[in-house]
Amino acid sequence: MRKILIIIVIVVILIAAVLLKIGTSRKDAGDDIGEQIVAVEVMPVTKGNVKKTSELIGNIIANKTAQVFPETMGRVTRIMVKEGSYVSKNTKIMAIRNETIGFEYEEGYIKSPISGNIAKIFVDVGSMITPQTPVATVVEFSKVKVVFNMSENDIGCVNKGGKVAVEIDAFPDTSFSAKISEISPVIDPMTRTVGIKAVVNNSKKILKPGMTARITLNLGESNDVIIVPGYALMDGYLFVVKDSTAERRDVEVGLVGDEYVEIIKGLEQGENIIVVGQHRLAGGEKVNPLSGSKYENN
Repeated sequence: MRKILIIIVIVVILIAAVLLKIGTSRKDAGDDIGEQIVAVEVMPVTKGNVKKTSELIGNIIANKTAQVFPETMGRVTRIMVKEGSYVSKNTKIMAIRNETIGFEYEEGYIKSPISGNIAKIFVDVGSMITPQTPVATVVEFSKVKVVFNMSENDIGCVNKGGKVAVEIDAFPDTSFSAKISEISPVIDPMTRTVGIKAVVNNSKKILKPGMTARITLNLGESNDVIIVPGYALMDGYLFVVKDSTAERRDVEVGLVGDEYVEIIKGLEQGENIIVVGQHRLAGGEKVNPLSGSKYENN
């Protein structure tokens, strides 16, 4: 009986020792977690420029386009120009002969109403035509227009006479400057957009009507202001490193640009902000910058 009692006491002591050891290990593990340092990347706050742009798709159209119609009915006897050729105003494009009974079979001429290039000829020699028949199209494109639509929300950022940058896929390394010439006074109720036209000097005639244009609009710019990368900003706040601790900082935002955000209030030049790893923070954590970051401990 005594022997059994001794064995029971020993087992109880062993169980107590094991439980104590487990509790101590858990406490030590909890302490390790509580003291864990979060790896982050930081960069110093600087001053710079913020620019907001919008990229849109448009089309190139001729500065002037004229459909050519005959003044009388008749049969085409001669076509005197070729497609693509340049003609001056009143140049003879083709000859026709009126074959109506009672009329003399004399040739008459159809003339170009404007100076420009023959874009298209729609009839052949021998075709019967009437004053309602379009026989050719003449385009003048020493200047061209870029036609595009922009959101009604951005309409306050453009004005007549303003400049836009235009790029064409056929000339990927060239940017053309266009001057806004027309802004529609109404908004399309279906798309909530406004029609815009801008003029581009095309003296070498390398831009062809019908080409697709990529337009870059400048919607706002702030220079020499406190800036942070857009990806560093959370929902109206970011994190600043103070004495190796992450400090949540509410900020007042100005212009939100393509890459950077203007900070009006809440940051000083030279402070270090967290730009990678901030999504894991709530504020108050100990942090350690990743190697290669521009962190300087304050």
